[in-house]
Amino acid sequence: MKIKTIMLGGAAFAMSATAALAEDMTIVSWGGAYTASQQAAYHDPYSAMTGVNIINDASSGEAVAKLRAMSEAGNITWDVVDVVAADALRLCDEGLALEIDADTQLADAPDGTKAKDDFGDLMVNECFIPQIVYSTTFGYRKDLVGSTAPTSVCSVFDTAAYPGKRSLEKRPINNMEWALMCDGVAKADVYDVLATDEGQARAFAKLDTIKGECNLVVCGRRHSTVTC
Repeated sequence: MKIKTIMLGGAAFAMSATAALAEDMTIVSWGGAYTASQQAAYHDPYSAMTGVNIINDASSGEAVAKLRAMSEAGNITWDVVDVVAADALRLCDEGLALEIDADTQLADAPDGTKAKDDFGDLMVNECFIPQIVYSTTFGYRKDLVGSTAPTSVCSVFDTAAYPGKRSLEKRPINNMEWALMCDGVAKADVYDVLATDEGQARAFAKLDTIKGECNLVVCGRRHSTVTC
């Protein structure tokens, strides 16, 4: 019964055309406290209202690869997937997500403003709807940085001033952008540069400056405690 998957990007939600008619609905997210919050805020009330049983799957980090494999096998078993905006756009471009007409399928704002205008630019596209807006930030131990605290993400690449381990998430998102900006690329030009083979090579070369000294701790799961 399931045809394609609806994306939630940024993180955003996406959904299959027949999910609302199914007895079970598989919702893919990130696990941990984040999924628990979705369960309490969305899933439980929806199940109580409709009788649909929600099945949670903490596979959002591998959503692109898994959906491609499901599509090739002709057996997509997911209904709603919570992914970052970049993955949502990629899956939309590849035809793996259902198209959504935000102005007819999403509720208007209380003042009557249509969903696309209410959410604003880049928040809604033809395959996904927004769920949350978030920031990724770095933290550091005050007892290990000496008298001069880090002032930007570029301090991650300054192994002379800040020796020791640092951790980056196990995915290119954010890491590639930070690498280019810390290699001198202007923020406004990052994605133009990253769209080229030369730009990608430049980003990897910058990341290699910390990988070579074994200072890169790769963390594969969100919402868990990492001790360095």
